[in-house]
Amino acid sequence: MFEYRKSEDIGTFEKIASFSFAVRHSRHELLRKYIAEALSGGAELYTVQESSLVVAGYILYPFKMRLRNSMVNMGGIGLVCSRPDYRGKGAIRFMLQNAAKTMREKGMQVSVLYPFNVDFYRKYGWELFFKTKKLVLPPTTIKVESNPSMNYQFLSFPDSDVKAFYNQMARTHYNLAIRNDHQWRRHLKVFFNDEASTGVVKFSRNEKITGMLTQYLSRSEKGFDSYLTVKDFYYIDQETKLSMLGYLRSLSHQVKEITFYTAEDFELWPYLADRPTEEKLETSGMIRVLNLESLNGLNVDFEMTPLRIKVVDNLIAENNGTFEIQTENGKLVIQKNRKEPELECDISCISSALSGFTNFSELIKIGNAKPLKKFTQADVSKSVTFHSEPF
Repeated sequence: MFEYRKSEDIGTFEKIASFSFAVRHSRHELLRKYIAEALSGGAELYTVQESSLVVAGYILYPFKMRLRNSMVNMGGIGLVCSRPDYRGKGAIRFMLQNAAKTMREKGMQVSVLYPFNVDFYRKYGWELFFKTKKLVLPPTTIKVESNPSMNYQFLSFPDSDVKAFYNQMARTHYNLAIRNDHQWRRHLKVFFNDEASTGVVKFSRNEKITGMLTQYLSRSEKGFDSYLTVKDFYYIDQETKLSMLGYLRSLSHQVKEITFYTAEDFELWPYLADRPTEEKLETSGMIRVLNLESLNGLNVDFEMTPLRIKVVDNLIAENNGTFEIQTENGKLVIQKNRKEPELECDISCISSALSGFTNFSELIKIGNAKPLKKFTQADVSKSVTFHSEPF
């Protein structure tokens, strides 16, 4: 008989996680520190036990994340792991069933995770949510020079200006999440990294911040080449964007390659002298709605006539039933309805469609949603989805 509980046993969990993620022995203590830092920053550890033996666990991270045009309470599930001798015995299934209930009870409206297997999590209501664009190029390819009118400064940790600037970007862009100091430390991998240097670069004009990027510098294991990874790349105007690219080009004497991880609508081709060394879209995170009715009133930028959907959720009973979804005055209206439904789908489809990653027409086309005889063709709009928090 499995038992699910909140735990503070970092040592036991670290051993299970180290095996599941093949963490080198030399980095076990770093992983332990990472877990301790996460828990001190508001995350929680939950485990599954059989008798007195801990057999599985995960860490629950609380976030405020942008969904459509609103900020919602999001539960991030990370370090999902189990003992090797309990694989295939239902421990993870039992844990996810309880995790969904835990998050809902905490007022979390949606959950996001990075899957080890997409189909596995689909069975429990998660569906694909966003893709990440990966661009790899030598800095000499960038045909933009530094702008002398712009100031830029490297910071090993963001100052108050950068924190405020990023959080404002998070409220208005993609599916970004608000960051506090704990989340910034996790994002910069302060407790768990092999990089030579990590930090942010702050760009300003007339003493006012206009852009920022996050960078991670590493060295080749077999030679002397340096490589730079760029994540958060946000700016308020074209002049700042060009200055940011000019800064990256200025690193060409030290850095052999730059790797960008960005949203799929991020384009660099107008500023490059040649094609990137690598350019691809990678399937990334999955999303699940935990409380469908709590999304009533969500700010949206599309119009939708009423659509009645029969929703099936095998984990959370309150999400089952027929819901009428429409928009009124720029807000999403979601209410339970007793009339005959026009469409039938499970909670994973609803989750992905409401996020903007897909829409109901697409879900019908691929067979994931079933139109009923009174389907009206009402639909949500698609948008560019992207989330960047590591957990």
